[in-house]
Order: sequence, then C-alpha cells, then structure tokens
Amino acid sequence: MFYDPTIVGSWPALAARLDADAVLTRWADAEPDLAELTTVAEVLAVWSGDAESDRTDVVLAALVRLAAVDGGRDDDALLLILHLLSGLVWTMAAQLRNLSPDIVAVVVGELACQVRRYPWQRRPRAVAANLRAETRRMVLRELRPRSRRHPEWGELLTVDGDVTRLVRATADDEREDVNVADLLQWAVGSGVDSGDVALLVATERARARRERGADQRVAAAHGITTRTLYRRRRRTLTALRDVAPQYLGAVA
Repeated sequence: MFYDPTIVGSWPALAARLDADAVLTRWADAEPDLAELTTVAEVLAVWSGDAESDRTDVVLAALVRLAAVDGGRDDDALLLILHLLSGLVWTMAAQLRNLSPDIVAVVVGELACQVRRYPWQRRPRAVAANLRAETRRMVLRELRPRSRRHPEWGELLTVDGDVTRLVRATADDEREDVNVADLLQWAVGSGVDSGDVALLVATERARARRERGADQRVAAAHGITTRTLYRRRRRTLTALRDVAPQYLGAVA
C-alpha cells in the first residue's frame, strides 16, 4: 500500500471509508467474483499470497471492470487498485528512476490511465502482467520518445534483426508492436544471462548499421573470439525463443 498520502491519497482513510460504507458489498452486486469479500481486510488477505495467483487475478479483473471507463467508472475501485499494485509501481519506478525525478508520479499516472482503458473484454486474464507491460511501454514512450534505450544497459536497441523475427515467428500472427526492450528485460528476469543479452544487442546494433566486419569488432570489444560470439549469440537466441511464448502470453 502507499502510506504516503501525497501519492494517491491516504490508504487508512480509504480503507476505513470503504468498510464504513459497505462498498465491497455493493460492488459484489455488480461483480459476483467479489461476493466473498465484504471488507478491505479480506481483499488484502487475497493479496497476502502470490500476487499473481488465479484468485488474485480474478479479484483484480473484477476491480478493473468496476474502474474502467467502459465498465463501472468507479473512482474508489481505481484508488483501491493503485494501492494494491503499489509493489508494481515501486519496482518499475526503481527500474526507470534515471528517466525522471518524478518517476513515481509518472508511473502511477500511467498505471491509472491503463486501468481506466483496460480492454477487459479482450484480456480477461493475466491482468497484473498486462497492466505492468502496458504501463512500462507507455512510460518509456513518453520519456524516451526518440530512442529505444534500455534504462539498465544504456544500449540502443534495434527493432530489426533476429530478436524481433524470432518473437514474431513465435506469435500466432505477425505482431508489429513487439516491444523489444520489454521482452529483453522479461528474459533477463526469467534467467537469461544479462551479459549474453548485452552482447546480442551490441551485435544487432552493429549489423543494423551494415558495418563491414561488425561481428569481429564486437567480439574484440568484448574480449572474446568471433567463434565465442557466435556460440553465445546462438545460446541467447535459443533462450529468448524459449521465453517468448510466456512474454507474449502475458501481454496478449
């Protein structure tokens, strides 16, 4: 929860008001998935385990339908969601802290926009993962509109080359909106070696510029042989191909 009232208001005051006005009971009339939750404490109990469990996903989806502009357009539901997803905000703000001195406010504002316009009819599941991916994508678009620089690596990412092709080949249709930076961060978080990914990015950059002897120069810059570069490159592409279906499922 946000305990700083300057972010999205006072959490204790919101929780007390929702309970005093029996808001959860009223919401349950419109959203049967909330039927067993009559107090804010009971909602928090759902969040006490895995934040992306099936039960949590069902409850979050119901709250999003209440908050969305094409749903209930309920302001209290939006505030509750923002507090419940405070961990998502803090993690993303830490990752993108170099982009803005007010990064927490930027992330919270974009997350609120994503909740309001969430396509709940097309994406009824993996709600937290979808909100995370879209919020990050839009924050990066807003703060770095002229580049695709990854905040951690500082490498200029190209949307051409084997990385994008393998993702599109994994999807059911050709996705022109694949966010390569987000995929690569997802891959590193899923266990793909960050050094191998950085090496792949450097290789793709050089190849995109059609430099002669690009692979040899990248290998020399990393203190490895060209043979080692090709071996690590193949290993990384294989690893990315393995995690691509999970990534696409989360942002579908």
